Amino acid sequence: MITRSLVEDDALELTLETQLWPLVERWMPLGLEQPAKAAGATIELRAAGTPLRHPTAEPLLTLDRVRAWPDDRRGGGTLLRGGLPASGGVVSLDVGRARLYADPAESPEAAADVYSMLTVSAALLLTSLGRALVHAAAVVDPDGAAWILAGDARSGKSTTCVTLASAGWEYLSDDQVVLAADVADGVRVSGWLRPFHLDTAAPGREPTGERLEVLPAELGLTCWRRSAPLAGVILPVVLPSQPTRLVPVAAADALAGLVRQSPWLLACPRAAPRVFALLARAAGGASYHLELGLDTFRRPSELVRCLDALRPRAGIVW
Repeated sequence: MITRSLVEDDALELTLETQLWPLVERWMPLGLEQPAKAAGATIELRAAGTPLRHPTAEPLLTLDRVRAWPDDRRGGGTLLRGGLPASGGVVSLDVGRARLYADPAESPEAAADVYSMLTVSAALLLTSLGRALVHAAAVVDPDGAAWILAGDARSGKSTTCVTLASAGWEYLSDDQVVLAADVADGVRVSGWLRPFHLDTAAPGREPTGERLEVLPAELGLTCWRRSAPLAGVILPVVLPSQPTRLVPVAAADALAGLVRQSPWLLACPRAAPRVFALLARAAGGASYHLELGLDTFRRPSELVRCLDALRPRAGIVW
């Protein structure tokens, strides 16, 4: 068995059979270690070839090939089913455990099922712990504060993260972050680091639409950190024909952006209010739309200049 801690304080861990590692490798965040203490919640993934029963009702949540239903036989439980007959499992929030099964055949379909099942299971268990898994990137400014970059696919999260990291900023993740309550009503952001998803294009040219997975080391980036206190929320959007600019937005707009990138709340109605309050706390700080034009595409100094409004004190130069 392989065991890895998924969060900094070892509150959530993943345990899997060694033969399933090829199916899990693409999902597994980089830089994880074995837990140093007992976890409050656990995801267990095992190999199985027996077809699983599929409910006939409409699912509460669909993520790619995986669907989720409330499990009436277990209070606070969620039933998961993937695209393959043997892909599925149960997330039991009351006991903090997910038991998942996957077809051990190393097929793209099996890997896709595992990727989404792990994402939904981790999100639900984190929700039961009062934390939030958000589809977002995050960077850390020179003052040590984290900025969440929340948006749909191709909104510019990864490119913005890499560009700022190239300018010397630290980064947490380009795809998924975990939010948790911090001291003094603050929020702490932890990053799940994976390969960056980047559009192919030269600086100043519009992206081609082709996306590549690139390891941080291949980009020469060494400034990753595990977590940082939250400064605010940035909602990026790519507008190639417009100059890059930072526009303040209301807390309600920032909250809507965070909720949109946390769809698993729909499958966890009992714990959702607590996590919604956490997202509202995160959105209550500084919030901006970042309209990304070609003038800053892969031009670190230009993008940093456009983010001058983020500086908390006059006279600080980034």
